[in-house]
Amino acid sequence: MQLKDILSPEETARYQEEWKDFRGRYKLNSARNVHSGMPVISEVYQFPGKQLFRAHVFGRRLRKFDPYFMASKHPMPFWNAQHYFMVGEQMYSASLHLAIGEAYNRRVAKEVPIEFNWKKPIFFNDNISVELIRIEEEKVHGSDKETGYLTFYSDKSSRPLSRMSASSYWQDRTYFQLMNKLKNGDNSVLERLIRVIEAQDINQKRRIPIRQNLPDKNSLIAQLKQGIIPEAQLHDFFSFWGV
Repeated sequence: MQLKDILSPEETARYQEEWKDFRGRYKLNSARNVHSGMPVISEVYQFPGKQLFRAHVFGRRLRKFDPYFMASKHPMPFWNAQHYFMVGEQMYSASLHLAIGEAYNRRVAKEVPIEFNWKKPIFFNDNISVELIRIEEEKVHGSDKETGYLTFYSDKSSRPLSRMSASSYWQDRTYFQLMNKLKNGDNSVLERLIRVIEAQDINQKRRIPIRQNLPDKNSLIAQLKQGIIPEAQLHDFFSFWGV
């Protein structure tokens, strides 16, 4: 899946011009949007009416990740495979936040790589951007299937350098499924939802405290036992990336 498959020649010319004029092109994205404590891409441009996205890659920041853990920056002048994955994952996360907002935090995905075409090396000192085309497909075994097609460009030459693609299989997270069943009157899931809250609380405390001022576990459980469903607080409690 490439640009020519979803845009007419006139739309492609418009896309290229709008990308050049995009004001967020050199503004670093947020940790919340990219789901990483080390953002390496810019704010994301979306072509109107299409699941087509593009962002600049900050090469100097990306090079700070050395997959060999030998130095303060990657010793080679070109990307390692893990840099491709890192950029692709951040691009996919940021585009979903742009497209569906906070609903992103209520779902979980299993990702399956499809194809990698890395014929030309990408150098950290080049002006690189990444493009994403997202295609929704039919459900598979109850999961929403979506395929993402990534192209890495040199904006100096406007040439595509590498491509990769992967499919994602999305389902609602466990807490969200249980909460919705409870809202629909199925009280048999209450104890399981409480156990999921308790497990999440333990996991939060074991990790580096990314989140601050989380809703209190005991307060959430007490409200649920009283027949109150604190929906907004539950979403906040189960999101690692809230403010």
